[in-house]
Amino acid sequence: MSVVAVLTQVLLWAAVIMIGAAAALTLWRLTNGPSTLDRIVSADVMVSTVLAGIGVSMVVFHNTTALPILLVLSMVAFTGGVSVARLMAPKSADRQRYRRDRGGAA
Repeated sequence: MSVVAVLTQVLLWAAVIMIGAAAALTLWRLTNGPSTLDRIVSADVMVSTVLAGIGVSMVVFHNTTALPILLVLSMVAFTGGVSVARLMAPKSADRQRYRRDRGGAA
């Protein structure tokens, strides 16, 4: 084996170990988070960790058939992150226009 092949294998194994450690720590935060926001953020981080794992598996197997899965999952994660950020942001008058009571109308 050449030096490049050995270095590639070492780096891929290091990436797998780091992604596994990140997933384990994120799962711990997801189950033991003291607040709901901690759990929501850790779920978003878990999706990012899964994306990284799928990316590494695509490199290992020299196969790009999982690319649509990566794209859809990243769009879902982005949309979820933005919605949570808007939900948890301090309320302003601009964002409350849909919540105002209009004379008893539901």
